[in-house]
Amino acid sequence: METTTAKKLPPGFRFRPTDEELVVHYLRRRALGSPLPPAVDIPDVRLLAHDPSDLIPPGWSEQERYFFTCKEAKYVKGRRANRATGAGYWKATGKEKPVAVPVAAAAPTRTAVVVGMKRSLVFYRGKPPTGRKTDWVMHEYRLAGAGLAPCRRAADHPARPAEGWVLCRVFRKKGSAAASTASPTADADDDDATTERADAAAAGVRFIDFFARADARRRRAASPVSSSCVTDARRRAGTAAPPPATPPTKLGKARQALQVRSKKEAGLSFVLPHAPAMLVPNSVSSIANSH
Repeated sequence: METTTAKKLPPGFRFRPTDEELVVHYLRRRALGSPLPPAVDIPDVRLLAHDPSDLIPPGWSEQERYFFTCKEAKYVKGRRANRATGAGYWKATGKEKPVAVPVAAAAPTRTAVVVGMKRSLVFYRGKPPTGRKTDWVMHEYRLAGAGLAPCRRAADHPARPAEGWVLCRVFRKKGSAAASTASPTADADDDDATTERADAAAAGVRFIDFFARADARRRRAASPVSSSCVTDARRRAGTAAPPPATPPTKLGKARQALQVRSKKEAGLSFVLPHAPAMLVPNSVSSIANSH
Protein backbone atom coordinates (compact mmCIF):
# COMPACT_ATOMS: atom_id res chain seq x y z
CA MET A 1 0.00 0.00 0.00
CA GLU A 2 1.41 3.33 -1.05
CA THR A 3 1.43 5.92 1.69
CA THR A 4 2.77 9.43 2.08
CA THR A 5 4.72 10.88 4.93
CA ALA A 6 2.69 13.58 6.66
CA LYS A 7 2.70 15.44 9.91
CA LYS A 8 0.34 14.27 12.59
CA LEU A 9 -2.45 16.45 13.88
CA PRO A 10 -1.92 18.00 17.33
CA PRO A 11 -3.42 16.09 20.27
CA GLY A 12 -7.14 16.65 20.59
CA PHE A 13 -7.69 17.35 16.88
CA ARG A 14 -9.51 14.91 14.60
CA PHE A 15 -9.93 14.82 10.84
CA ARG A 16 -13.71 15.14 10.50
CA PRO A 17 -14.41 16.89 7.18
CA THR A 18 -17.89 17.32 5.73
CA ASP A 19 -18.92 15.97 2.34
CA GLU A 20 -18.51 19.40 0.74
CA GLU A 21 -15.04 19.85 2.22
CA LEU A 22 -13.92 16.43 1.02
CA VAL A 23 -14.95 17.18 -2.54
CA VAL A 24 -13.86 20.82 -2.82
CA HIS A 25 -10.71 20.97 -0.70
CA TYR A 26 -9.29 17.45 -1.12
CA LEU A 27 -10.68 15.50 -4.07
CA ARG A 28 -10.53 18.42 -6.48
CA ARG A 29 -6.98 19.23 -5.35
CA ARG A 30 -5.93 15.65 -6.00
CA ALA A 31 -7.53 15.70 -9.45
CA LEU A 32 -5.75 18.96 -10.28
CA GLY A 33 -2.45 17.69 -8.90
CA SER A 34 -2.28 20.35 -6.20
CA PRO A 35 -0.60 19.49 -2.89
CA LEU A 36 -2.70 18.74 0.17
CA PRO A 37 -2.15 20.30 3.60
CA PRO A 38 0.88 18.71 5.26
CA ALA A 39 -1.08 17.50 8.29
CA VAL A 40 -3.57 15.53 6.17
CA ASP A 41 -2.63 11.99 5.22
CA ILE A 42 -4.82 10.64 2.40
CA PRO A 43 -2.72 8.09 0.47
CA ASP A 44 -3.21 6.85 -3.07
CA VAL A 45 -4.30 3.20 -2.83
CA ARG A 46 -5.72 0.67 -5.26
CA LEU A 47 -8.62 -0.45 -3.09
CA LEU A 48 -9.50 -3.47 -5.23
CA ALA A 49 -6.14 -5.03 -4.36
CA HIS A 50 -6.72 -4.94 -0.59
CA ASP A 51 -9.09 -6.44 1.92
CA PRO A 52 -10.96 -3.88 4.05
CA SER A 53 -9.40 -5.29 7.21
CA ASP A 54 -5.96 -4.51 5.74
CA LEU A 55 -6.88 -0.90 5.00
CA ILE A 56 -7.45 -0.11 8.68
CA PRO A 57 -4.88 -2.02 10.76
CA PRO A 58 -5.78 -3.06 14.34
CA GLY A 59 -3.58 -0.39 15.92
CA TRP A 60 -5.04 2.47 13.90
CA SER A 61 -6.01 5.42 16.10
CA GLU A 62 -9.18 6.27 14.13
CA GLN A 63 -12.20 4.13 13.28
CA GLU A 64 -12.20 5.33 9.68
CA ARG A 65 -9.69 6.14 6.99
CA TYR A 66 -9.63 8.08 3.72
CA PHE A 67 -8.02 7.03 0.44
CA PHE A 68 -7.59 8.30 -3.09
CA THR A 69 -8.07 5.79 -5.88
CA CYS A 70 -8.90 5.62 -9.57
CA LYS A 71 -12.06 3.91 -10.73
CA GLU A 72 -11.48 0.85 -12.88
CA ALA A 73 -13.83 -0.25 -15.63
CA LYS A 74 -15.25 -3.73 -15.35
CA TYR A 75 -15.21 -4.21 -19.14
CA VAL A 76 -12.89 -2.75 -21.74
CA LYS A 77 -15.67 -1.10 -23.73
CA GLY A 78 -17.95 -0.24 -20.84
CA ARG A 79 -18.40 2.40 -18.21
CA ARG A 80 -19.48 0.08 -15.41
CA ALA A 81 -17.05 0.25 -12.51
CA ASN A 82 -15.25 -2.83 -11.26
CA ARG A 83 -16.06 -3.60 -7.61
CA ALA A 84 -14.49 -7.06 -7.20
CA THR A 85 -11.57 -7.69 -4.87
CA GLY A 86 -9.57 -10.78 -4.04
CA ALA A 87 -11.82 -11.87 -1.15
CA GLY A 88 -15.16 -10.36 -2.13
CA TYR A 89 -16.77 -7.36 -3.75
CA TRP A 90 -18.21 -3.93 -2.95
CA LYS A 91 -21.93 -3.63 -3.58
CA ALA A 92 -23.61 -0.26 -4.04
CA THR A 93 -26.63 0.48 -1.84
CA GLY A 94 -29.19 3.05 -2.91
CA LYS A 95 -28.69 5.86 -5.36
CA GLU A 96 -26.00 8.49 -5.62
CA LYS A 97 -26.60 11.62 -3.60
CA PRO A 98 -25.48 15.04 -4.82
CA VAL A 99 -22.95 17.05 -2.86
CA ALA A 100 -23.85 20.72 -3.19
CA VAL A 101 -22.11 23.88 -2.02
CA PRO A 102 -24.13 27.03 -1.27
CA VAL A 103 -23.24 30.02 -3.40
CA ALA A 104 -23.92 33.62 -2.41
CA ALA A 105 -26.20 35.31 -4.92
CA ALA A 106 -27.73 38.75 -5.36
CA ALA A 107 -31.18 37.33 -4.72
CA PRO A 108 -32.38 36.97 -1.12
CA THR A 109 -32.50 33.19 -1.47
CA ARG A 110 -29.20 31.35 -1.55
CA THR A 111 -28.58 28.83 -4.31
CA ALA A 112 -26.54 25.64 -4.19
CA VAL A 113 -24.22 24.29 -6.86
CA VAL A 114 -23.53 20.58 -7.26
CA VAL A 115 -19.80 19.85 -7.06
CA GLY A 116 -19.80 16.07 -6.60
CA MET A 117 -21.71 12.86 -5.98
CA LYS A 118 -21.66 10.48 -3.03
CA ARG A 119 -22.35 6.74 -3.15
CA SER A 120 -22.52 4.19 -0.31
CA LEU A 121 -21.16 0.67 -0.72
CA VAL A 122 -21.08 -2.42 1.51
CA PHE A 123 -18.42 -5.14 1.35
CA TYR A 124 -19.51 -8.75 0.73
CA ARG A 125 -17.23 -11.74 1.13
CA GLY A 126 -17.39 -14.38 -1.55
CA LYS A 127 -18.69 -14.17 -5.09
CA PRO A 128 -21.93 -12.54 -6.24
CA PRO A 129 -24.76 -13.16 -5.79
CA THR A 130 -24.11 -15.51 -2.85
CA GLY A 131 -21.70 -13.24 -0.96
CA ARG A 132 -21.91 -12.77 2.79
CA LYS A 133 -22.57 -9.24 3.97
CA THR A 134 -20.01 -7.72 6.34
CA ASP A 135 -19.81 -4.64 8.56
CA TRP A 136 -17.45 -2.78 6.24
CA VAL A 137 -18.88 0.33 4.58
CA MET A 138 -17.37 2.72 2.06
CA HIS A 139 -18.49 6.19 1.02
CA GLU A 140 -17.25 7.01 -2.45
CA TYR A 141 -17.02 10.64 -3.59
CA ARG A 142 -16.55 11.69 -7.20
CA LEU A 143 -16.44 15.06 -8.91
CA ALA A 144 -19.48 16.25 -10.84
CA GLY A 145 -20.98 19.43 -12.18
CA ALA A 146 -19.14 22.59 -11.17
CA GLY A 147 -16.48 20.62 -9.32
CA LEU A 148 -15.46 18.66 -12.40
CA ALA A 149 -15.30 21.55 -14.91
CA PRO A 150 -11.88 22.95 -13.89
CA CYS A 151 -10.41 19.46 -13.62
CA ARG A 152 -11.32 18.61 -17.20
CA ARG A 153 -9.57 21.71 -18.48
CA ALA A 154 -6.41 20.98 -16.50
CA ALA A 155 -6.17 17.22 -17.14
CA ASP A 156 -2.57 16.33 -17.99
CA HIS A 157 -2.75 12.52 -17.99
CA PRO A 158 -5.01 11.09 -20.72
CA ALA A 159 -4.49 7.57 -19.39
CA ARG A 160 -5.72 8.60 -15.94
CA PRO A 161 -8.25 11.39 -16.52
CA ALA A 162 -9.21 13.71 -13.71
CA GLU A 163 -12.78 12.43 -13.53
CA GLY A 164 -11.41 8.95 -12.74
CA TRP A 165 -10.21 10.01 -9.29
CA VAL A 166 -12.45 9.24 -6.35
CA LEU A 167 -12.07 9.76 -2.62
CA CYS A 168 -13.14 6.83 -0.44
CA ARG A 169 -14.00 6.80 3.24
CA VAL A 170 -13.74 3.27 4.67
CA PHE A 171 -15.07 2.38 8.13
CA ARG A 172 -16.99 -0.27 10.03
CA LYS A 173 -20.56 0.09 11.21
CA LYS A 174 -21.03 1.20 14.77
CA GLY A 175 -22.20 -1.54 17.07
CA SER A 176 -20.35 -4.38 15.35
CA ALA A 177 -18.28 -6.63 17.58
CA ALA A 178 -14.97 -5.92 15.90
CA ALA A 179 -15.59 -2.33 14.82
CA SER A 180 -15.70 -0.61 18.15
CA THR A 181 -14.47 -1.76 21.49
CA ALA A 182 -16.87 -1.68 24.41
CA SER A 183 -17.02 1.52 26.40
CA PRO A 184 -14.99 1.32 29.64
CA THR A 185 -17.71 3.23 31.49
CA ALA A 186 -20.42 0.85 30.33
CA ASP A 187 -18.30 -2.15 31.28
CA ALA A 188 -17.65 -0.67 34.72
CA ASP A 189 -21.37 -0.03 35.24
CA ASP A 190 -22.24 -3.60 34.24
CA ASP A 191 -19.56 -4.98 36.55
CA ASP A 192 -20.80 -2.86 39.46
CA ALA A 193 -24.41 -3.94 38.91
CA THR A 194 -23.39 -7.59 38.73
CA THR A 195 -21.32 -7.25 41.90
CA GLU A 196 -24.21 -5.57 43.75
CA ARG A 197 -26.63 -8.31 42.75
CA ALA A 198 -24.18 -11.01 43.84
CA ASP A 199 -23.57 -9.30 47.21
CA ALA A 200 -27.30 -8.90 47.82
CA ALA A 201 -27.95 -12.55 47.01
CA ALA A 202 -25.16 -13.64 49.35
CA ALA A 203 -26.54 -11.46 52.16
CA GLY A 204 -30.04 -12.87 51.72
CA VAL A 205 -31.57 -9.55 50.70
CA ARG A 206 -34.78 -9.89 48.70
CA PHE A 207 -35.77 -7.06 46.39
CA ILE A 208 -39.46 -6.19 46.17
CA ASP A 209 -40.88 -4.56 43.08
CA PHE A 210 -43.28 -2.05 44.61
CA PHE A 211 -44.15 -0.56 41.23
CA ALA A 212 -45.38 -3.90 39.93
CA ARG A 213 -47.49 -4.40 43.03
CA ALA A 214 -49.02 -0.94 42.71
CA ASP A 215 -49.89 -1.63 39.06
CA ALA A 216 -51.56 -4.92 40.03
CA ARG A 217 -53.63 -3.16 42.69
CA ARG A 218 -54.72 -0.49 40.23
CA ARG A 219 -55.74 -3.12 37.69
CA ARG A 220 -57.81 -4.97 40.29
CA ALA A 221 -59.48 -1.74 41.41
CA ALA A 222 -60.28 -0.70 37.85
CA SER A 223 -61.80 -4.07 36.88
CA PRO A 224 -65.66 -4.21 37.11
CA VAL A 225 -67.23 -6.06 40.04
CA SER A 226 -68.45 -9.43 38.83
CA SER A 227 -70.94 -11.81 40.34
CA SER A 228 -70.02 -14.71 42.56
CA CYS A 229 -67.59 -17.39 41.55
CA VAL A 230 -70.39 -19.96 41.32
CA THR A 231 -72.36 -17.75 38.93
CA ASP A 232 -69.27 -17.14 36.77
CA ALA A 233 -68.52 -20.86 36.67
CA ARG A 234 -72.09 -21.65 35.63
CA ARG A 235 -72.00 -18.95 32.99
CA ARG A 236 -68.79 -20.38 31.54
CA ALA A 237 -70.24 -23.91 31.64
CA GLY A 238 -73.41 -22.74 29.89
CA THR A 239 -75.83 -23.67 32.71
CA ALA A 240 -78.31 -21.21 34.16
CA ALA A 241 -78.64 -20.52 37.86
CA PRO A 242 -81.66 -22.03 39.63
CA PRO A 243 -84.64 -19.67 39.98
CA PRO A 244 -85.10 -18.02 43.38
CA ALA A 245 -87.54 -19.59 45.86
CA THR A 246 -91.08 -18.27 45.60
CA PRO A 247 -92.20 -16.58 48.85
CA PRO A 248 -95.27 -18.22 50.48
CA THR A 249 -98.66 -16.62 49.88
CA LYS A 250 -101.23 -15.63 52.52
CA LEU A 251 -103.26 -18.80 51.88
CA GLY A 252 -100.18 -20.94 52.38
CA LYS A 253 -99.37 -19.20 55.66
CA ALA A 254 -102.95 -19.76 56.92
CA ARG A 255 -102.84 -23.44 56.12
CA GLN A 256 -99.48 -23.82 57.90
CA ALA A 257 -100.84 -22.06 60.99
CA LEU A 258 -103.95 -24.25 60.94
CA GLN A 259 -101.90 -27.40 60.72
CA VAL A 260 -99.68 -26.34 63.63
CA ARG A 261 -102.68 -25.51 65.84
CA SER A 262 -104.42 -28.74 64.98
CA LYS A 263 -101.36 -30.80 65.85
CA LYS A 264 -100.95 -28.99 69.14
CA GLU A 265 -104.52 -29.75 70.07
CA ALA A 266 -104.09 -33.40 69.16
CA GLY A 267 -100.97 -33.59 71.32
CA LEU A 268 -98.69 -34.46 68.39
CA SER A 269 -95.12 -33.32 67.89
CA PHE A 270 -94.25 -30.24 65.83
CA VAL A 271 -93.68 -30.90 62.13
CA LEU A 272 -91.78 -28.53 59.84
CA PRO A 273 -93.63 -27.09 56.87
CA HIS A 274 -91.42 -28.85 54.33
CA ALA A 275 -91.36 -32.20 56.20
CA PRO A 276 -92.97 -35.21 54.49
CA ALA A 277 -96.67 -35.78 55.12
CA MET A 278 -97.56 -37.81 58.25
CA LEU A 279 -100.61 -39.84 59.11
CA VAL A 280 -102.86 -37.99 61.55
CA PRO A 281 -106.02 -39.18 63.30
CA ASN A 282 -109.39 -38.69 61.69
CA SER A 283 -110.38 -36.32 64.44
CA VAL A 284 -107.65 -33.89 63.58
CA SER A 285 -108.53 -34.05 59.88
CA SER A 286 -112.15 -33.30 60.66
CA ILE A 287 -111.20 -30.28 62.74
CA ALA A 288 -108.99 -28.91 59.91
CA ASN A 289 -111.77 -29.41 57.41
CA SER A 290 -114.30 -27.67 59.61
CA HIS A 291 -112.10 -24.62 59.75
